[in-house]
Amino acid sequence: MVCAWWPSTQTPSVPVPPSSRAGAGRGSGSGRRLSPARAASPFADLQTAPCWVEISHDGRFLFTTNTGSGSISRYLIAPGGALTLLGTTPVRGGGTVAVTDERLSPDGRYLFVVESNTGTVGVFAVQRGDLTELASSPAPLPVGAAPAGIVVT
Repeated sequence: MVCAWWPSTQTPSVPVPPSSRAGAGRGSGSGRRLSPARAASPFADLQTAPCWVEISHDGRFLFTTNTGSGSISRYLIAPGGALTLLGTTPVRGGGTVAVTDERLSPDGRYLFVVESNTGTVGVFAVQRGDLTELASSPAPLPVGAAPAGIVVT
């Protein structure tokens, strides 16, 4: 699956229809920044089903959950909008957890990740573009919870 995004600090923030790329290890992210040239910079991350995107509050880093791989890809965003893959951080439980959404804490120090197959939320410390899963992660949700998204306040 391919997802498109505009950094939230730029306007307009308009969704771009995703396209599909099936198969393990065939995922990619696509970034678009509105400018007179309307530049686009696709970047293969070699994960499965990358989609949900969170951009750091300073606009320098992008995180995307990879639902099929059970991981989070980390990118550096250049001033012109080009992406550089920094690496991929596994989520405890791997592809079986189905990471589906993520949000940064208001201070940007933590990334919370929905693990829908296990009814838990993973918590990662954010240091520049690096992620470290906390020892107390994942945190269980109430019995019967079936999360698909997350809001952090």
